Amino acid sequence: MKLKNILYYLAVIVLLTSQLWAQNTNPVVTNVTFSISGTTVTVHYDVADADVLPGTVTISMQVSSNGGTTWDYNYNSPTTATGDIGPGINSQDGLIKTITWTYSGVENSNFKIMILANDNTADGSPCVGTEKVYYEGGPNNDGAAYYNTIQIGGQCWLKENLNVGTMINSTTGGSNSDGSQTNNPTIEKYCYNNNEAICTTYGGLYQWDEAMQYVTTEGAQGICPTGWHIPTNAEFATLSTIVGGDGNALKAIGQDNTNTNTSGFSALFTGYRLEAGTFNALGYDTFFWPSTEHDAAYSYDISLSYDNSNIHLDFNTKIFGFSVRCLKN
Repeated sequence: MKLKNILYYLAVIVLLTSQLWAQNTNPVVTNVTFSISGTTVTVHYDVADADVLPGTVTISMQVSSNGGTTWDYNYNSPTTATGDIGPGINSQDGLIKTITWTYSGVENSNFKIMILANDNTADGSPCVGTEKVYYEGGPNNDGAAYYNTIQIGGQCWLKENLNVGTMINSTTGGSNSDGSQTNNPTIEKYCYNNNEAICTTYGGLYQWDEAMQYVTTEGAQGICPTGWHIPTNAEFATLSTIVGGDGNALKAIGQDNTNTNTSGFSALFTGYRLEAGTFNALGYDTFFWPSTEHDAAYSYDISLSYDNSNIHLDFNTKIFGFSVRCLKN
């Protein structure tokens, strides 16, 4: 590409609320400039936040090679970005900030860079232009059911677990009358302890095949709305990277004393459905299905627990009933 034609697209997508529901002002990024030497791109910018506390912001940089249609967040390999990027960037000192980025790709005149600032206050910000997604089971209603969205780095997530489909009894329901979800025209869900009111708060629980709608393709739409998909392992790994591997940053506040929800992901401890049709761990654990299959009988899962800050990757039988979060395409 002709590096001198790099375009910088500045987006500040933070509109946050404190735990006391006081209005929190947006960090503002301005005066973005660049210089180029060989394959090294040096980005300069200013950032300011009217809130005295916390006094720091998290800066992230996204890169697009197709004019902004898609964005890449990973700078570990083959490219790296260093300097005033990541958490702990001072937003009160008035100093010019610098990011140095080593670019090793091919020439592309459609290159864009996006700088984002987040002051890491609980609850996060909705995805710009996609604040609501109208879809069955949404826990919010303005005349129609909808899900909120949350922008986390370069990813746009639904902020609540899916609650789409018809509840079946976890031991006797379904087409086979054995509690299994099956491939039929009806999306089937479990509700903890077979109580549909719990689904209203925590979302439905789904076997992997039901969530994927009986395909095994990574990134499949599955039971997600049109334009959204069930995240892959790699996309969950990106989410973990964005929050620095801190599971507490993904958990809704109020479930214990350690959750911060600085990402706004707002995970709830939904519990899960076991093979035999019983339920376990409501208020203690939550498991999410990715669309990445381990083998014919098992899929990977992502879990969060009340008693630690880990973001845990494991695999379990596809028969378990886990939660589903959707990621925008």
